[in-house]
Amino acid sequence: MPTISAADLAKLVGGKLVGDGTRVLSSVAPLDLAVQESASFLSNARYFRQLESTAAGVVFVTVGTVRSGGDYIEVADSYTAFVKALEYFNPPAKFEAGIHPSATVANDAVVGKDVYVGPNCVIESQSHIGDGTVLEGNVFVGRKCSIGSGCHLHPQVAIRHECKLGNRVTLHCGVIVGSDGFGFAPEDGTYKKIPQIGNVVIEDDVEIGANTTIDRATMGETRIGQGSKIDNLVQIAHNVKIGRHCVVAAQAGVSGSTQLGDYCRVGGQAGFVGHIKIGNGAAFGAQSGISSDVKDGEILSGSPARPHGLWKRMEVALPRLPELLRRVKRLEEHLGINNPAREEKSER
Repeated sequence: MPTISAADLAKLVGGKLVGDGTRVLSSVAPLDLAVQESASFLSNARYFRQLESTAAGVVFVTVGTVRSGGDYIEVADSYTAFVKALEYFNPPAKFEAGIHPSATVANDAVVGKDVYVGPNCVIESQSHIGDGTVLEGNVFVGRKCSIGSGCHLHPQVAIRHECKLGNRVTLHCGVIVGSDGFGFAPEDGTYKKIPQIGNVVIEDDVEIGANTTIDRATMGETRIGQGSKIDNLVQIAHNVKIGRHCVVAAQAGVSGSTQLGDYCRVGGQAGFVGHIKIGNGAAFGAQSGISSDVKDGEILSGSPARPHGLWKRMEVALPRLPELLRRVKRLEEHLGINNPAREEKSER
């Protein structure tokens, strides 16, 4: 485990140390679990009491916050500083370049410099693996695929034929890129499969969580934009376009041919119907159901999705509906509304 002095840690995160610069730190931990050798952070005011009781050697705090009972490092953003410390104390595993004897690599596949190909990997004909890429055990790369430099494919990833990954793409365990899109045409009381002849293109700096599936296009391409981050267990259907720097949380699903703009945020279990267009910067709460086009910057929640402010008011009102209905019924009775006897007398 790496160690660092408090003074050097302050330099690493671009902060100002208040306390002993010679203190040696060897770990990071939350406030309630930290020890003297730990760095911790305060980013939420609700944990302020723990700032004074924590045993952490130093704590990252935003400028203007004071820890009276110990050392601290003032930074512009305490959470960002903590992430930098995490990266320092937990460097990524090193994979020595080479091809494991149990791997199968086609004679006409191209494997770049400093590539690691782990046990039982398969790289099929005419595929290209860029420099410095890591393929852990049991990764499958189909024919005519292109994988850029500095990528990391964790165990059990499958890249089907003719799909393309940019540089520095990370795919976690079980990701499947380029499986067939869900396309069937009714014919004589049965369903005939529509050939899925397109591919998937994943741009630079994309990270995709475990067991997420991204279907190949029927024709053309399914595309994931630069810098986007997709959580575990997400389904991206055929011909979907996801813009740059989007974030999509777990168990969300995007139906075929839907387009998400840049910088969209999608909550867990949100669902999109097919063939709609989502504007740049749109955001969706968990379990939202989106069935029509959405403008730039809109924030929606609920199913069907509504403007977030309206949805919150509806959610607050919902538990009160039974009592409100009873009150309305009593009021109607008092006024004689919907009273059959009164209505009959009135007609006479």
